[in-house]
Amino acid sequence: MVRVEEELKHQRELIKTILEQMEKRFEQVDKRFEQIDKRFEQVDKRFEQMDKRFEQVDKRFEQMDKRFEQMDKRFEARFEALTRRIDRFMIWSFATHRRCPRRRVHQAAALSDRRP
Repeated sequence: MVRVEEELKHQRELIKTILEQMEKRFEQVDKRFEQIDKRFEQVDKRFEQMDKRFEQVDKRFEQMDKRFEQMDKRFEARFEALTRRIDRFMIWSFATHRRCPRRRVHQAAALSDRRP
Protein backbone atom coordinates (compact mmCIF):
# COMPACT_ATOMS: atom_id res chain seq x y z
CA MET A 1 0.00 0.00 0.00
CA VAL A 2 2.83 2.32 0.78
CA ARG A 3 4.27 1.54 -2.59
CA VAL A 4 1.05 2.46 -4.36
CA GLU A 5 0.91 5.71 -2.44
CA GLU A 6 4.49 6.49 -3.42
CA GLU A 7 3.72 5.71 -7.01
CA LEU A 8 0.66 7.92 -6.90
CA LYS A 9 2.69 10.68 -5.31
CA HIS A 10 5.32 10.32 -8.01
CA GLN A 11 2.65 10.50 -10.72
CA ARG A 12 1.18 13.61 -9.12
CA GLU A 13 4.57 15.25 -9.13
CA LEU A 14 5.07 14.30 -12.77
CA ILE A 15 1.66 15.71 -13.69
CA LYS A 16 2.47 18.85 -11.73
CA THR A 17 5.78 19.33 -13.56
CA ILE A 18 4.09 18.64 -16.89
CA LEU A 19 1.42 21.23 -16.07
CA GLU A 20 4.08 23.76 -15.09
CA GLN A 21 5.96 23.11 -18.32
CA MET A 22 2.75 23.47 -20.29
CA GLU A 23 2.03 26.74 -18.50
CA LYS A 24 5.50 28.03 -19.41
CA ARG A 25 4.99 26.93 -23.01
CA PHE A 26 1.62 28.67 -23.14
CA GLU A 27 3.24 31.84 -21.84
CA GLN A 28 5.88 31.60 -24.57
CA VAL A 29 3.19 31.06 -27.18
CA ASP A 30 1.25 34.06 -25.80
CA LYS A 31 4.38 36.22 -26.06
CA ARG A 32 4.90 35.03 -29.62
CA PHE A 33 1.30 35.89 -30.49
CA GLU A 34 1.79 39.36 -29.01
CA GLN A 35 4.88 39.85 -31.18
CA ILE A 36 2.96 38.70 -34.22
CA ASP A 37 0.13 41.08 -33.34
CA LYS A 38 2.61 43.95 -33.12
CA ARG A 39 4.01 43.01 -36.52
CA PHE A 40 0.51 42.94 -38.00
CA GLU A 41 -0.17 46.36 -36.53
CA GLN A 42 3.02 47.66 -38.14
CA VAL A 43 2.00 46.14 -41.45
CA ASP A 44 -1.45 47.71 -41.10
CA LYS A 45 0.16 51.10 -40.50
CA ARG A 46 2.32 50.64 -43.59
CA PHE A 47 -0.74 49.77 -45.65
CA GLU A 48 -2.50 52.87 -44.34
CA GLN A 49 0.49 54.97 -45.34
CA MET A 50 0.51 53.39 -48.77
CA ASP A 51 -3.22 54.07 -49.10
CA LYS A 52 -2.60 57.72 -48.29
CA ARG A 53 0.19 57.87 -50.85
CA PHE A 54 -2.03 56.28 -53.49
CA GLU A 55 -4.75 58.80 -52.71
CA GLN A 56 -2.23 61.61 -53.19
CA VAL A 57 -1.11 60.09 -56.48
CA ASP A 58 -4.76 59.79 -57.57
CA LYS A 59 -5.30 63.46 -56.75
CA ARG A 60 -2.23 64.39 -58.79
CA PHE A 61 -3.50 62.37 -61.73
CA GLU A 62 -6.87 64.07 -61.47
CA GLN A 63 -5.15 67.46 -61.47
CA MET A 64 -3.11 66.47 -64.50
CA ASP A 65 -6.26 65.26 -66.27
CA LYS A 66 -7.89 68.64 -65.61
CA ARG A 67 -4.80 70.43 -66.94
CA PHE A 68 -4.79 68.29 -70.07
CA GLU A 69 -8.47 69.00 -70.60
CA GLN A 70 -7.81 72.73 -70.28
CA MET A 71 -4.89 72.50 -72.68
CA ASP A 72 -7.01 70.51 -75.11
CA LYS A 73 -9.70 73.19 -75.01
CA ARG A 74 -7.10 75.92 -75.56
CA PHE A 75 -5.50 74.09 -78.49
CA GLU A 76 -8.91 73.40 -79.95
CA ALA A 77 -9.80 77.09 -79.75
CA ARG A 78 -6.46 78.07 -81.28
CA PHE A 79 -6.88 75.52 -84.05
CA GLU A 80 -10.35 76.84 -84.83
CA ALA A 81 -9.05 80.42 -84.88
CA LEU A 82 -6.16 79.41 -87.14
CA THR A 83 -8.55 77.57 -89.45
CA ARG A 84 -10.76 80.67 -89.70
CA ARG A 85 -7.72 82.82 -90.48
CA ILE A 86 -6.55 80.44 -93.17
CA ASP A 87 -10.05 80.32 -94.64
CA ARG A 88 -10.21 84.11 -94.73
CA PHE A 89 -6.75 84.32 -96.28
CA MET A 90 -7.64 81.74 -98.92
CA ILE A 91 -10.85 83.58 -99.76
CA TRP A 92 -8.96 86.87 -99.84
CA SER A 93 -6.15 85.46 -102.00
CA PHE A 94 -8.58 83.92 -104.50
CA ALA A 95 -10.58 87.11 -104.61
CA THR A 96 -7.52 89.29 -105.18
CA HIS A 97 -6.08 86.84 -107.66
CA ARG A 98 -9.23 87.00 -109.77
CA ARG A 99 -9.18 90.76 -109.74
CA CYS A 100 -5.52 91.01 -110.65
CA PRO A 101 -5.22 92.70 -114.06
CA ARG A 102 -1.88 91.07 -114.71
CA ARG A 103 -3.18 87.62 -114.07
CA ARG A 104 -2.99 86.63 -117.70
CA VAL A 105 0.55 87.90 -117.88
CA HIS A 106 1.47 85.82 -114.85
CA GLN A 107 -0.23 82.78 -116.33
CA ALA A 108 1.56 83.22 -119.62
CA ALA A 109 4.89 83.54 -117.84
CA ALA A 110 4.18 80.42 -115.85
CA LEU A 111 3.28 78.49 -118.99
CA SER A 112 6.40 79.69 -120.81
CA ASP A 113 8.55 78.53 -117.87
CA ARG A 114 7.11 75.04 -118.24
CA ARG A 115 7.78 74.71 -121.94
CA PRO A 116 11.23 73.49 -122.96
